[in-house]
Amino acid sequence: MAGVGGPVELRRSWQKLLGLWTDRPRRKGTKIAGRYTIYDLLGMGSYGLTYLCTDEQTGQDVALKESKPSKGKLAVRLLDREADVMNRIEHPAIPQLLDVFTYRARSYIVTEYILGETLEQCIFEQGRKYTEQDCLELVKQLLAPIVHVHEQGYIHGDVRIPNVILRDGQVHLIDFGLARRMGEPLLPELKRRMRELPEPEDELAAPDQDLQDLGHFLLFMLYSAYEPEKGRKPASWQEELKLTPGVRDMLERLLGLRPGYEGDALELLADIDRVLKKLR
Repeated sequence: MAGVGGPVELRRSWQKLLGLWTDRPRRKGTKIAGRYTIYDLLGMGSYGLTYLCTDEQTGQDVALKESKPSKGKLAVRLLDREADVMNRIEHPAIPQLLDVFTYRARSYIVTEYILGETLEQCIFEQGRKYTEQDCLELVKQLLAPIVHVHEQGYIHGDVRIPNVILRDGQVHLIDFGLARRMGEPLLPELKRRMRELPEPEDELAAPDQDLQDLGHFLLFMLYSAYEPEKGRKPASWQEELKLTPGVRDMLERLLGLRPGYEGDALELLADIDRVLKKLR
């Protein structure tokens, strides 16, 4: 019959409706596990909801992440893995894992709350514009926690502007929901649910994937200062952005348009320092 979807489409529609009901954010003042009082919703991802809470035992503000009921066992599995990764990582630019528990059939992790603004908020809500030098300084800072994650045997897997918080001029890398151990493939459940993958489905986790994400991050930051000419048709970033040769070369390597860094963050860091020396 025309206009009626097949079983897959009907199931997805039902799952979406179910999610709208079961995944509704909790109200302010709700207390979780008799300890964490919700103050605000910080974010809603594909598999979890993150709240700003007060830890009634310590009086401190914390970030509490709750698995989405509509995503079932996959959300629980991802949250458990995120907790396992964060438990093995200790870096001043990465929130500290504070607690892991299950409460009323939902899984939770509690981390240090980083008071600040995501770079997404800085650009889209505050209208900040970043120069080449600003962007490279931020990427240089971000390399430190990324390299630390790699040294522990993992990749972050989701280096994007919503996952980078700026506090007092210092960057902090958050949200390890897609972190993976080196050599680990993407979960089969995620392959089926993601329409567009940032990498081939059979590609195993490797440092170069975070560096490529860092390239997209840098490109996005550079576009914050771009002012399109009236009447000009959209073009490639190489045509639209007026970049110094060093920044252009770095971007092309990070994005795979030229031979890349092959996961060598030290080489990337050396290139950043070399370009920054000319820009300062």
